[in-house]
Amino acid sequence: MKEFRDGPLADEMMGEAWPAVQPGADPVLYGYAQLRPSDPVEVRSLQTFELVYTVGRYGLDDTGSIRVSFRSLGDWGSLQMDDPAGYNYVTARSSKGVPIRLSYVSHGAPRPRWKALTAHVMGGFLREGDTIHITFGDTSGGSPGMRMQTMVEMDFQFRVLADVCAVGHHVPIPNSPAISVVPGPPVCWRAVLPSLRRPGETFQFGLKAEDVWGNPTDRASGRFALECTMPVAGLPTEVDYPLGRKSICFEGLAVNEPGILRIAVRDEEGRLAAESHPLVVRDGPFGGYWGDLHGQSGESIGITTARQYFDFARNKSFLDATAHQANDFQVNNTFWEHVNELTAEHHQEGRFVTFPGYEWSGNTAVGGDRNVYFRREGRPIHRSSHALLTDRSDLDTDAPNANRLFEMLAGEDCFIYAHVGGRYADIAYAHDPRREAAMEIHSAWGTFEWLLTDGFPLGHRSGVVCNSDGHKGRPGASYPGASTFGAYGGLTCFYATELSRDGIMDAVQRRHTYGTTGTRMHLDVRARFATGGNLFERDPHAFEGEASRPVGEIMMGDIAQTDDEAVTLSLEVVTQAPIERIEVRNGKEVVRTLRPHGADELGSRIRVL
Repeated sequence: MKEFRDGPLADEMMGEAWPAVQPGADPVLYGYAQLRPSDPVEVRSLQTFELVYTVGRYGLDDTGSIRVSFRSLGDWGSLQMDDPAGYNYVTARSSKGVPIRLSYVSHGAPRPRWKALTAHVMGGFLREGDTIHITFGDTSGGSPGMRMQTMVEMDFQFRVLADVCAVGHHVPIPNSPAISVVPGPPVCWRAVLPSLRRPGETFQFGLKAEDVWGNPTDRASGRFALECTMPVAGLPTEVDYPLGRKSICFEGLAVNEPGILRIAVRDEEGRLAAESHPLVVRDGPFGGYWGDLHGQSGESIGITTARQYFDFARNKSFLDATAHQANDFQVNNTFWEHVNELTAEHHQEGRFVTFPGYEWSGNTAVGGDRNVYFRREGRPIHRSSHALLTDRSDLDTDAPNANRLFEMLAGEDCFIYAHVGGRYADIAYAHDPRREAAMEIHSAWGTFEWLLTDGFPLGHRSGVVCNSDGHKGRPGASYPGASTFGAYGGLTCFYATELSRDGIMDAVQRRHTYGTTGTRMHLDVRARFATGGNLFERDPHAFEGEASRPVGEIMMGDIAQTDDEAVTLSLEVVTQAPIERIEVRNGKEVVRTLRPHGADELGSRIRVL
């Protein structure tokens, strides 16, 4: 199976495509670069690196330059040449004494390497064997060094490109240097359970340590006791957590009696290291399965590989379901095949559900971002454009606007989310209630309830989902870091009859979902009729002639009709932390606020938002 890192194929997917025989592929002609030191560095540490570029046989002409580019997601701050005592101070010199002028842009180089430092040769030229020395984090003037990013990346690359003929066209040289950015020491432990299972139904319990930036760290170890509020079949009472692991997961667990399970993790001194989310165990038609179905990896705008992405979702975030959503205009046909291979490989019904899919990344003017998910592998991709792809032989398969996308997917077994990201979705411009079943109202970009409520006057009946839209290789546990994304990524709970593609898709299409801003909690909302009502399995406005059946009660997401003047609304909320308030809304209007405490109980507490 293919892996996509840096190279011609990866370049094409990341908007850095070149001819089959790349001009800069020969280091003898175009030169090569080395980085000193090249040892692994800790996240958010201060470092100094010297990059040495050796000129190739073509030389480097007057006003020519080399460029060092970085991924847009790096939150290490901007490189600068003005303050020798400031962070990220950079200097450059040539071995021949020819002046080198530096310039830096944080958003101007080709995607996904928007950040680029250019070293221009000014007033001279360089011959083969001459060198340019660039010092990142030069401390000679008092700078503390170059501040590293907050997220782990095994291939943090100083991507070097050269314009040796001074024509304004930079081509990548081979074997650009790279380092590993590794986790910091542990600062907290996380214990993770799902939120709803039936007696005897299996589930998993995950335990991990995180550094201060939310990266699972391999620098933790210890012996822990697991204290459970209910007997758990298959779970040991003690755990030896080994040094060098980033997580451990106990699978195939079960609770055989109804109740609420919480697991306390205590160290050898008896101190509480972590406490799990609550797991409600009860008979019923559904289990509650947690997923993050929206994120990207380094083959598009993010970091890490798609394979590492799926591994993190299953084994580091302990999700029940996930999907990979690369920007379509960066997905060539080979990578689309690779994503389908990965979803098929990682899919395991009853344990871990994956969906093949992509992000239709049309501009807001033509409908805005949509997430497309297929029930099965091998389906065609209908892109919004080929903006970063060199192979344009399949342009006729594009869907240049959202209405056309819905038309082209009319015969597909799929579902669609609208979301707010690089381009926000315009649900007034286009909406297909037969497939666009949900609105993503929270992600790492922020919270966007208006994406749901804007549909109320339009007659839309949409479910609620939350995802990370993470670009940092951490689906299901996507921390904001120091820049770019300001929120912790969201999660969705699917009320499904089984943990399978069929079960998850049925939950989405019936709007039996709810979302959170990243925590896992049990939520059950129901409405009861005094004289009964009629339940529609599908939206009767979208599916003409849709039949109904009589019911006395409905759950979240259901569509029903009743002659009753009032209904009884019941809510059950079981959380890991205390509840501040619950708002009951009719459309946008808050009709009641429920608080589990009185004003006198608050004392002098003040909450700042």
